[in-house]
Amino acid sequence: MKFKTSSGIKSIVGKDLITDRYVAIFELVKNSYDAKATEVVVSFNTSDDSEEGIGSLDDGKIYIVDNGIGMSKEDLDNKWLKLAYSDKQEGSSEEDNSEDSFREVKNRVLVGSKGIGRFSSDSLGSVITIRTKVKYESIEHQLTVNWDDFDEDLKTLFEDVSVEYQENSSLSRIGVASYTIIEISKLRNSWDEEQLDGVTEKLRRLKNPFIKDDDLDIYCGINIFTLAKKYNPSTSHLISSNIAEVLKEKSISINASIKLLEDGNHKTTITLSDRGSLVYEVEKIDDSILSHVDNIEILVNYLTTSAKSTFTRRMGIQPVNYGNIFIYRNGFHVSPYGEEHYDIFGLNMRKTQGYNRHLATRELIGFISIKDSKNLFKETSSRNNGFIENGYFRALEKFYMDFIQRPLERYVQLINWGEVKETGKEVHLYDVEIKENEKEKFKKYITRSNFKIIDFNSELDFEKNKPIKIIERLEEVIRNPSPVKNTKKVEEQTKVLSKQFKELKKESIQKERLISKRTAETELLKAQNTNLINKRKDESYGEQITHHITLLAERLDDALNNLLSIKSRISHEDKHIFLTSIDDIMSTKLEMETLRKLLLGTSYDLKAGGVINWYEITDWYLDKGGRRTYYPNYEANSHLDLEPKLGNDKSIWLIDSSHLELVMMIENLYRNAYEHGATFIDFIFKDDAIQIVSNSRPIEETILDSIFDLGFSTKPNGTGVGLSQTKQFLEDVGLNISVFNRDGLVHFNIYKKD
Repeated sequence: MKFKTSSGIKSIVGKDLITDRYVAIFELVKNSYDAKATEVVVSFNTSDDSEEGIGSLDDGKIYIVDNGIGMSKEDLDNKWLKLAYSDKQEGSSEEDNSEDSFREVKNRVLVGSKGIGRFSSDSLGSVITIRTKVKYESIEHQLTVNWDDFDEDLKTLFEDVSVEYQENSSLSRIGVASYTIIEISKLRNSWDEEQLDGVTEKLRRLKNPFIKDDDLDIYCGINIFTLAKKYNPSTSHLISSNIAEVLKEKSISINASIKLLEDGNHKTTITLSDRGSLVYEVEKIDDSILSHVDNIEILVNYLTTSAKSTFTRRMGIQPVNYGNIFIYRNGFHVSPYGEEHYDIFGLNMRKTQGYNRHLATRELIGFISIKDSKNLFKETSSRNNGFIENGYFRALEKFYMDFIQRPLERYVQLINWGEVKETGKEVHLYDVEIKENEKEKFKKYITRSNFKIIDFNSELDFEKNKPIKIIERLEEVIRNPSPVKNTKKVEEQTKVLSKQFKELKKESIQKERLISKRTAETELLKAQNTNLINKRKDESYGEQITHHITLLAERLDDALNNLLSIKSRISHEDKHIFLTSIDDIMSTKLEMETLRKLLLGTSYDLKAGGVINWYEITDWYLDKGGRRTYYPNYEANSHLDLEPKLGNDKSIWLIDSSHLELVMMIENLYRNAYEHGATFIDFIFKDDAIQIVSNSRPIEETILDSIFDLGFSTKPNGTGVGLSQTKQFLEDVGLNISVFNRDGLVHFNIYKKD
């Protein structure tokens, strides 16, 4: 007996495995890289096969075009069409040493080996057509696969589904010795303008944008019919980034490398620079587990106010929206590391524990580049969930925190966080008076773990720009018998001194105002504290909050019911204003109730925004804060589950949002299930979605698309506000929500936008 492979295996290794449309495109670009291409074009063309490209992109095609070595008929038959076959070893170096080589590829590290990257096209479109040519042939091979054919009957064996092959004497590209053109049609998703722009932006980060790399040129936006006529694509479509120039000498940066020496040892070198000036350089022989990797380069920049402003002006995007610490393995971005809301090392959570000591992702931008020929850092099969967290990944995390993050934080704190908060004026290393004992402590700190100092800028005069020092230099110049030089030096020094005195005067005025304001605030707080102490007596502060917020919420509830009683008499023209007012009242009522629960039941800082853990908040709510405690007859069973493949990683859903609004959302979904007869409700956290499942009454199919509309309710006295508020909150934090009935259960699905 032998194993047999159902045709359904296609979906398992294709569209079901790689669900992110961008990742699917990246996998095809990586295949071009492994095919020794020096350029690859990603093109979106409309359904009208003409040079003008007139038509709808909804019915259009996606093209991936490269100038790689191409494939022969034998390659297509024995390699491309063989599931999970790859003649490549992921991470291995490869050079083209053949005599007929038409391009030189030096030490290119292969990035694919699983033999399933080609199946990623299934998540983009149902039909893929490959047109390819090798250098030593004058014909073009064409292969067409309809992925949907594999889904028609799962009893059919995978190898029994036919694909179309033909040979063409007419070539698709002129003047190119070898090439591969991948055409994906019958697209599975629509592509709007924002998503098309997203392709370009994500491709800009696919190869490391922080360093100059001419190994592979990536183009996006070229009309495929124009490309067929000439060899060289237009440079106007070349994806490039000037981020290195933008950050050069404008940020406080720390750089580290772990490299193999000629003597067989690995050396770790770390340097820190302050806007172009070297602060220190340390090194040591590295015998850690990371020395097994070929090479690791790390560059992290702390962005001062000026650097952020320059970045936004030059790059056309705010740093916080660009990303933070990207990871590149063998030259390609490992998703989702570095993306806008992804915090690989938990820096944002750490920031809340030491706000004035720690740096968060919004203040940092940089990269970790890993050359890994032994495939020690392993990516998950889905290619958008980062690394498998093995010993190498944990060693990298420890190295980053110990020798990159913490020293950078120490230095930034040493120079007063890079700027004077009261005036906004930037502070440089030269402007700060750092006592000798502080410098010695810092030197001792950076030499721990056997690091030795190669260079330390101990000659920097931290006091030279103080006014008293400038006056001393002026006196020296005036005593100098050279009148011509004197005049020029006096003018220069006087300008500096005048500017500093103006700044000092301005700072003095601002500090006086600040002191006056703080004094008034202190007096007010003293008075409030005295009143609280005098009035509290036998009742606790918490009991008073509970009592009064409850009363206020009940008043709002009475007012809301009165308004709802006249709902039917509101004219059509005034209905939107009426519903908006109901929305405000309902939101305020629920917010007050939620505030009471959070104040009395948690220690969360409700004033501070930032990244919060949705799993932990949901756990608290279902365990201690749920509405069932206020509905004694509600015998619902509530469960909180984590998708098994996530292990015990409860930090998968860290989102920049409000505690209040998140709990209000959970409250709305919980209450909605209760009011529609549910006896149980489950919250299931997955890596790409949150599912809320209950046995409440199924929703009529005809109204599924309307339940999130403001004012829509299936209850006689319903407000039609709760689910509308839920959808609005989710959209504000970049998420979507959908609802459907399945197997007699109601499913709400919260998922990330594409």
